[in-house]
Amino acid sequence: MRVVDIEKPSLKDDEILLKIEYVGFCGSDLNTYRGLNPMVNLPIIPGHEVGAVIDEIGKNVPTGFKKGMSVTLNPYTNCGKCASCRNGRVNACEHNQTYGVQRDGAMTEYLALPWTKVIEADGLDTKTCALIEPMSVGFHAVNRAQVTDLDVVMVVGCGMIGMGAIVRASLRGATVIAIDMDDEKLELAKEMGASYGINSKTEDVHEKIIEYTNGLGADVVIEAVGSPATYVMAVDEVAFTGRVVCIGYAKKEVSFQTKYFVQKELDIRGSRNAMPSDFRAVIKYLKNSSSNVERFMSAVVSPENAFDAMKDWADAPAKVFRVLVDFK
Repeated sequence: MRVVDIEKPSLKDDEILLKIEYVGFCGSDLNTYRGLNPMVNLPIIPGHEVGAVIDEIGKNVPTGFKKGMSVTLNPYTNCGKCASCRNGRVNACEHNQTYGVQRDGAMTEYLALPWTKVIEADGLDTKTCALIEPMSVGFHAVNRAQVTDLDVVMVVGCGMIGMGAIVRASLRGATVIAIDMDDEKLELAKEMGASYGINSKTEDVHEKIIEYTNGLGADVVIEAVGSPATYVMAVDEVAFTGRVVCIGYAKKEVSFQTKYFVQKELDIRGSRNAMPSDFRAVIKYLKNSSSNVERFMSAVVSPENAFDAMKDWADAPAKVFRVLVDFK
C-alpha cells in the first residue's frame, strides 16, 4: 500500500463529481492486503464504502441532486444481459465490477460517476454514510432468507455485515442469536437487537442453540465469516427445513456431511452485494435509529496512516469493525 498523486477526474454530462470525505476499509480490502481475495484485479485503488458530498453536477443529471448534499454510492455494475440481470437480480450480475475490487475504487479525494449510482443520504453525516454499504449487504442477506417474525435467526459473525443482518432481522421481529469469538462484539450485537450471544471460542454453540430454540435449531442461519468451520456450523445448527444464507467466501475447501442437505431438506442460498432497496432501508434505519453507530468505527485515519491501520487490522482481525480513511 502506498499513497500516490492522480489527476482530478473530469466530469461528463451524465455524471456527478463527489468530494470524498470518508471511505471504509472492509473485509474484502483486508483480504486483498493479505493476498487472499480471489476476486480482486491488482493493482487496485481500494474503496467502496463511501461518505461524500456532491461537488459538481453534470448538465444532463436530473433535478433533485444538490451541491453539498450528503451521499453514498452504489459501487456495483450490471451488464443488463446476463441471467442475473434478466431475472432482475442485478446485484449478482455475472460481469459485476465493484469499486475497489475489479476496478479502481473511491479511496481518493474526488470521484466522478454516473448519477444513477449516487444515493442521496441528506440528513446523515458523511462518516455515517460510509457505513451504509456494508450494512446493506447484511440487510440483503436477511431478504434472501425471507425472514419473518416467526423465525429464529442465527447470525455467525458480528462484523459490520453481520451487524447489518442482526439489525434487519430484529427489525422484522425475528429472534436473533449472534455468534462470535469476541465478547465485546457480542454485547454490541445485543444492543443492536440480538436476543442472545454465544461466544464460539468459550461456549458450546450446539448446546446453546438447542437450549435457545427448544431443541429445534435455528430457522435461518446467516454465515457472515467465510471459514470452513463456520460453513459447517451453519449446516449443523440450522433446523430441519431451514434456510442457510452464505455471505462470506471460505478461503479453503469446505467438507460437509451432505446427508444434512437431504435429511433436513435445506435451502442453501448465496447472498451477494445489495439491491437499491437495501440501501434505502439502511438509510431509513440510520436516520431513525438512536443507536450510537460510531461504535462501529474502530479507527479514523489519514491516507498516510492507512497502511499502519491495515497492518494492525491484519494482526488482530477480531478486534476491528471498520477503519475509516479521512479525506476531508
